[in-house]
Amino acid sequence: MSKNRYRPIMIPQQVKISLADSSVKVAGPLGNLEQQICPKVKVVLEPDRVLVQALDDTKSAAAQQGTMRSLIINMIDGVIKGFEKTLIIEGTGYRAQMSGSGLQLFLGFSKPKTVAIPKDLKCELKVLKSAEKGDLTYITLSGIDKQKVGDVAALIKKTRKPDPYKHKGVRYADEILRKKIGKRAVVQA
Repeated sequence: MSKNRYRPIMIPQQVKISLADSSVKVAGPLGNLEQQICPKVKVVLEPDRVLVQALDDTKSAAAQQGTMRSLIINMIDGVIKGFEKTLIIEGTGYRAQMSGSGLQLFLGFSKPKTVAIPKDLKCELKVLKSAEKGDLTYITLSGIDKQKVGDVAALIKKTRKPDPYKHKGVRYADEILRKKIGKRAVVQA
């Protein structure tokens, strides 16, 4: 088990943390977040730091202690800096556009796929023209909730996973794809 679960979380000046019933509330310059506390852990609020303690000495309680600590750290980072994910749409004729109900993706299917974007997330589109790769559409999702940003980015990527031969499809900007070689001519000896 990781020993990081015992380390206290320091509270920055611009962040206010409060405990209510069985939830932790974090307020900062970018917004407010709330997280339910697992019944296997106890969150102790001190003037300048937060401690997460396991209620019993089991493996699952220790795992929940580390998870709860990470969730609180992510909430603090979210209300201060926010989180961002960038996706790239690559392929001839593949594009995206914003619509009233969300993000419309034109990915070679007979009808466009629509992905709903929650109101608290911001979605930006940018098209770059490239000679060797054609048009690349960059989709940037940003928000204060790390889990929500990641979930919506995964939904967008799932609509058309990248092809290993031509790399057509939707991928993360920092994702490295290995290109497969197609059929080769058989060399006879």
